[in-house]
Parts: sequence; C-alpha cells; structure tokens
Amino acid sequence: MKFKEMALLPEIKHALSDLGFVSPLPIQEQAIPIILEKKDIIASAKTGSGKTSAFVIPILQTIDCNVEMIQALILVPTRELADQVNEEVQAVGKYLGVRSVALYGKQPIEIQRKALKKYPHVIVATPGRLVDHLEKRNVKLSSVSFFVLDEADEMLLMGFEDQIEAIVNRMAKRDARTTSMFSATIPQEVIYMSQKYQQAPIRIDLVEDEKQHEQIEQLYYAVDGLKKVDFLREMLRRERPDKAIVFCNTQNQVERLYPILKKGTMSCGMLHGGMEQDARNMVIKAFKRGEVRLLVTTDLAGRGLHVEGVTHVVNYSVPFEHEQYIHRIGRTGRVKEMGVAISLVIPTEQDRFNALEKYLGYTIPCKGGHIQRAPAVQKQTRDNKRYTAAKVSGAAQVKLLAGRSNSRLKTSDIISALRSIPGVNQSDIGKIEILDQFTQIDVLNGKESIVLKAMKEKRINGKLYRVKR
Repeated sequence: MKFKEMALLPEIKHALSDLGFVSPLPIQEQAIPIILEKKDIIASAKTGSGKTSAFVIPILQTIDCNVEMIQALILVPTRELADQVNEEVQAVGKYLGVRSVALYGKQPIEIQRKALKKYPHVIVATPGRLVDHLEKRNVKLSSVSFFVLDEADEMLLMGFEDQIEAIVNRMAKRDARTTSMFSATIPQEVIYMSQKYQQAPIRIDLVEDEKQHEQIEQLYYAVDGLKKVDFLREMLRRERPDKAIVFCNTQNQVERLYPILKKGTMSCGMLHGGMEQDARNMVIKAFKRGEVRLLVTTDLAGRGLHVEGVTHVVNYSVPFEHEQYIHRIGRTGRVKEMGVAISLVIPTEQDRFNALEKYLGYTIPCKGGHIQRAPAVQKQTRDNKRYTAAKVSGAAQVKLLAGRSNSRLKTSDIISALRSIPGVNQSDIGKIEILDQFTQIDVLNGKESIVLKAMKEKRINGKLYRVKR
C-alpha cells in the first residue's frame, strides 16, 4: 500500500509527497491504523526505522487545527530530538496550518512562554523543561488527547521517571487519551511504565534478536590503551567513511580527542552536553549538510540524532549501559542503507564488552588489534586476521562499470559488497575512486581473482553491475 491509497487528509498526502514519502515503512504500516483508532501502543523498532512519522501522521490526521488548544504532547529525551520531531510535525502538517512548539532547556523560557500563549496544537518537549513550565503555570495539559513517549528507554536511563509522572498527573486520565510509547529496546522498566500509563496497549515488536541490526556490520579491535588514538586515526584512514560518528563516554574524552582528529584529512566537529545550544545546533546542521564528515561526541548524539549517510559508527569507549550500544550503532545502517559499527576495546573494558555481548545474545567478532591473544569465542563470522594496514602486497585494479553519472552507488556500498565476499577483508581493499562512468577499485594481497569472480553474481543495493580488469 502507498500513502496516496491510505485514508489520510489530502493536505497530509500532499506534504508526504513533497517529502518524497511514497510507501509506509513497516513500523508506520502497523502503528498508524492503531493510533487512528485511538488505541494505545507500545512499539519497539530500531532507530532509523521511521517511527517518528508513525506517530506524527496519525496525530495530525486526528487533531482539529481550528481549535485553539493543546491536543498532542510528545516527550523526548534531548533538545536535538525535540527540534527534529518538531521539524517533522511542521513538515507533515504544513498544509494543515498546524502550530507546534519545541520546549527544552538552555533556551530562554520567556520566548517559550510567548509561544505557548499562541495555543500550539502540538508540543514537543523534554521532561525537565516541560515541568518548569507547569510549575510556572505557563501551560495546561488537561486538553491533551494524544500523548507520545519517544525513546522511552532513554528517558528512563536519563532519570526522567519522576518528571514524566509529574507531567502525566496534569493530563486527563489514561482512558481519556491515547498514549503511544516508542523505544529502540523494551526493558522491564519500560513495561512497568506502560502498565502505569497505558490502557490495554497493543504491542508492536519489529526488533528481533540479531535481525534488528542486520544492515550493520559489527566488529571490534582489542587495542592497547596507550596506542588507541593512533590506531583510531589509522583505522579511519583505511576505512574511508563517507560520514562517521566517534562515540566517547565523557565530555572530557571528546575535548581531548577532537583536536587530534581535527588535524586529519576529514572535516571534524565535536558535540557534547556542555556546549551552548547554538554551537550544538551549528555542528549538527554542518554534519547533516556534509560540511562536517567526522563527529566526535558523547551519547548525546546516540539519542535520536537522525542524519542520512552515516556509514560508520566507532565506539572509542565501550558504553557503560548496554542499551547505549544499541542507540549508538543505530545511527548507521538506517532505512535500507548499510553501515559499519566498530568498537575499540582496551583490556580494562574487556569484561564490560563481554557483558555487552551476553546482553545482545550474540558474539561480535574480533578483527585483531594490538593485544596478542585469541578471542574468547573461536566461532567467528568474519576474518580474524590482525589489523595490519601497512603490511599489504601490490594492488591490482578492478573496474566496476558504475560511476557517478550512471548509478547512485556510494563508497560505503562498494566496501560492504567487497567485505561480504568470503576470503576478502578490509586489509584486501585499497583505494576506491568513483569516476563519471565507472569505479576504479584497488584490490590488494592477490585477491583480485576472488573479487572478479564473486562480483559477477554480487548485487549492490539490489542491482548487478559488470566488472572487469
């Protein structure tokens, strides 16, 4: 089914067409009809699955823009996500005359108070700032008929449980509103919250074991802590990401790592919660536009930052919370794109990384590094050779008959295809140059025959391309 065939307002269909949305994604296909029936849902879907539109579309379909009162409230964990969700509300509702406002901290509260006096139909807010407005009596929530908790697991991890309860207590009873909960993971704490705030919710679960990240190649390197930065720089040089996010556990790590990576060939930016909001917004916009290709950040960027074309995610530090790993790697491999998630694990982090694997329910293969030891689990899905970028033999050139003018291929698409060939790993892949009519690939270590044979039957983004020497 396509959006134009769905029972949606013409204004919404027009806006979706402007946005290039043709057919609903799985989470949208399942969630939209349920919310339109005003039934509660608790939905689990991986980051980048299109879940924002899954609740924005039915909300805008149902609210009355001729009535000057708050009809929908969307709670999100971060300022960045508040802006992004608000932008989507405005984009999908632009022909409806919908009024919406984003409320979050480190923005003048007086500006927000004036916006609330204009009776927005939709509020997108972080819990802390909304509680501030409630306490100052700047807003009333008794008219809210649609309530959404987006990234519910993240809000609990960030300690917003008390603020959420204070907000819910100001709304109508749960049988008088529709409550939707969306989350990348649904731990027991989210189930408890659902039991507290929802009424007979319908469960939608599109996250299923390893399949939730089947578009993301996950691997790790066991590295020496003293050589970690040099290893990261060399690895980035070899991987050649189109766009990459490097996650650190602390603001201090970001501040130390950023000036080092800034000296490299990739344009670099940093992002963390200690920065002024205007500076954060500038970095995010530059990253979205491609002016910044390497973003060094804390888990701030793991919570709902939607940027197209991120080919690599690097965990410079193993996250302290297992759920953070899922949110981090969800920044890549979004909606039919392929991605790579690489973790750099030092000896003091190995136990934490092993616990992460146990939580995930699968083993992340070790590709080597500085630490001379066998991986804990011998059964691997990827080549176990050490990462030795310098030790390669001469390159042989393979020509892929797809270039800028006759295809939409990206370097990351080609790398993913080459990596999936049995017997070929990253150290066998040299320079990849996408030209006008074809792409020149340097294949190292005598693997050109394997590549030529495999690529004759290997589809890239669903299409078969000719290859030759």
